[in-house]
Amino acid sequence: MRIGRARGLALACLVLGLAACSGNSSNESTTTTTEPVVESTTTTAVPLSAGKQLSFYVPAVGDCYDVRPVDKAPPIYLKLDCALPHQNEVFAILEYTAGKEYPGPDTLETQAKNECPKSWAAYVGAPYETSRFELAYNLPDQAGWGNGIRHVIGCLVVDPQGELITGSVRGSGK
Repeated sequence: MRIGRARGLALACLVLGLAACSGNSSNESTTTTTEPVVESTTTTAVPLSAGKQLSFYVPAVGDCYDVRPVDKAPPIYLKLDCALPHQNEVFAILEYTAGKEYPGPDTLETQAKNECPKSWAAYVGAPYETSRFELAYNLPDQAGWGNGIRHVIGCLVVDPQGELITGSVRGSGK
């Protein structure tokens, strides 16, 4: 059973308070010990050494990765084995073919919103509307577009509460 830190402290105070008020008038001392309460989460981020660190990332279907902050630098992509806890899993790739000029994030996001859900059930094994997971996008920015990443929009599976996902969601039916 997991008890939060505040609940654990309140429980310890209650136990100690009841022991003090027990009406025992003898001179014997009573010692009550409590174990420290450890906060826990459902998953823990893996160390950077557990994956491949990339400053530039082109999504591929089936990839699992985190986006990690780096002190005073652009974030890095940490490509991980899907068996490890991760933030994102790529379930589809879209190509933007309407032009060569950077269309802007709103246009790319509109395409992602319209097209990504169409591939959800084939990858996850359940319709998007009944899935426990949420849909997100990895959109090329202007710098990436200028470096030739003009066609790749990554459709992502993420946890709606921002928790890490352990294991691939491919075919999970969740």
